[in-house]
Amino acid sequence: MRLFLRAICLIGLLVPAAKAEDLPEWRIGTVAPNGDAGMLYMGSRGGFGTAFGIDMKMVPLKGDPLLLKAMLAGELEAYIGGPPSPMVAASRGADVKIVGCGWNKQTYRFWANASAPKIADLRGKVLGVSTPGSAPDIFMRAALNAVGIAPNEVQFVAAGMPPDLISATANGVVAGTATPAEYEVRAGRMGLHAVANSEDVTPLSPNRCYFVPGATVSAHPDRVARFLAAEMAAYEWSIAHREPTIALTRLIIHAPADAPEPIAGYDNPIRLDVLDLTFEPPMEKLRWLAGALGAGGQMKPGFDPAGMVDLGPLKMARQMKAEMGAKASAGTAAALAKDGIKIE
Repeated sequence: MRLFLRAICLIGLLVPAAKAEDLPEWRIGTVAPNGDAGMLYMGSRGGFGTAFGIDMKMVPLKGDPLLLKAMLAGELEAYIGGPPSPMVAASRGADVKIVGCGWNKQTYRFWANASAPKIADLRGKVLGVSTPGSAPDIFMRAALNAVGIAPNEVQFVAAGMPPDLISATANGVVAGTATPAEYEVRAGRMGLHAVANSEDVTPLSPNRCYFVPGATVSAHPDRVARFLAAEMAAYEWSIAHREPTIALTRLIIHAPADAPEPIAGYDNPIRLDVLDLTFEPPMEKLRWLAGALGAGGQMKPGFDPAGMVDLGPLKMARQMKAEMGAKASAGTAAALAKDGIKIE
């Protein structure tokens, strides 16, 4: 096995000279980009995928349930998102594997307008969500449950992406909603207040993992490993290069220079110790989530997510990164320069 891994790594050292179009395509689904887009997209836009031998293409879709469907239909090789939807699907026999987890804490805020000074005041009101079954939706339900509000005592409606959700809440279309924490400045400016946060309500819920069909893991473990190695190297580079990463976020989400979300989207995960660059799936947290989903009726109780986890590609990826991680960022400056981003 050691000789096999070394052979893969030695091949990878020759890849930076290759063109992306000559490499195997690797389509990665994500939710619509937010304030952390620079980190999320750095693997592809910063040239890390090419460095490790795959052509990474990011495909944003609306919500985890849709991402899961697209991957299982063969339209994506992998996707990055929250564990609830794939966990429920796996409990019903779907061929989906967790191959790594990089964001092991949720950072959501439950916003309300003046009609609900406290979370208990949301009983009987309309709440906005981006997608039913998404991680923010599950967080909201957990927060309501903590104060004794059952799901049938409120009405959930789809109301768009985070900026739309905040506007709908501020304008009284809905009484409350949940968004990533980087929208706190925008929410405050529009007169909203936080009635709950995920650090208190769902402290054991992992936020973002890497999902691949089991058939793909079996057929192309080296490609899965290259993908994970590129992601680990890209996150490590992003943490060390704050300004260009924030600049990439502004470019991707078309944020004006004074928009606060790109800065908060970069600083909050680091401040809150969200990132785990080992990409080790947190089994305690995954089991907690499985228990919460079972208790909430989303799936049958007793499901053990350990059967979803395949660490084979991750072990290979760590070896790849150890062998050539320092060289993987050699082309990052040139890759970002194509987007007009300079590295000082």
